Amino acid sequence: MLKEFLRSVSLFQDLEEEDLARLVGLAREVSFPHHTVLFREGDPVDAFYLVRSGSVTVFRDAKGKPLQVLARLEEGGFFGEMGLLNKARRIASARTLGPTVLLRIDKADLLDLLGDNPSLELKFRAEVIRRHGMNVSSLLSLAGQRDVRIRLQVEAQLGLPDGSRSQVMLENLSLGGLGLSGVPATWQQGDEVRFTLGHAGEPAILEIAGSVSWRQGNLVGISFVDAELEDPAVIHRVVRSFLDAQR
Repeated sequence: MLKEFLRSVSLFQDLEEEDLARLVGLAREVSFPHHTVLFREGDPVDAFYLVRSGSVTVFRDAKGKPLQVLARLEEGGFFGEMGLLNKARRIASARTLGPTVLLRIDKADLLDLLGDNPSLELKFRAEVIRRHGMNVSSLLSLAGQRDVRIRLQVEAQLGLPDGSRSQVMLENLSLGGLGLSGVPATWQQGDEVRFTLGHAGEPAILEIAGSVSWRQGNLVGISFVDAELEDPAVIHRVVRSFLDAQR
């Protein structure tokens, strides 16, 4: 039953059976009575939660200000995901609205799972950005964090050393590398690659020397081997260019 429940959650619906079974092993079911505070703003981030049954409210309660309700979550809802952006402390509080059963996954265990499943990690990063309404400025500030991938999902033109061009999807970008879909099928894990990225019909805005660190179907991760690409100013410029092109 737990496996079926996790499969019904959008984040996990595409997991392979082996990884889903691993997730089942990581999830711990915990019951709480009505009006139980699960954590408070400022507490250390230690776990990710899913609502198995019952309901939870996520809120902010700053001294001298009215209570700000951020979300009300029922069966299948999840919270605590901001810890994936290296937030050491909770940015909001959470409490039950009635008798509630939660699935708790320790942060360290979840990060290990995400590290082995790049496509799942992309989903989590995308959800963090969607939920918290991050604007361009917020995205650019995140680009200065080495282990944070900025989800872009924008079309880009890939140029190869032989002069050929093709359209790809720039899925994400970070100080350490990027994710692409639609790249040549010959690119496999461990391969060293050189290419340019830019907008169709315009000069390239990024020259890349890297290696294929992983491949899952049509999606690949490229780790930079050129130290110049690990400059936050470069990443800021590229993120800004692609975000501006979407306006």
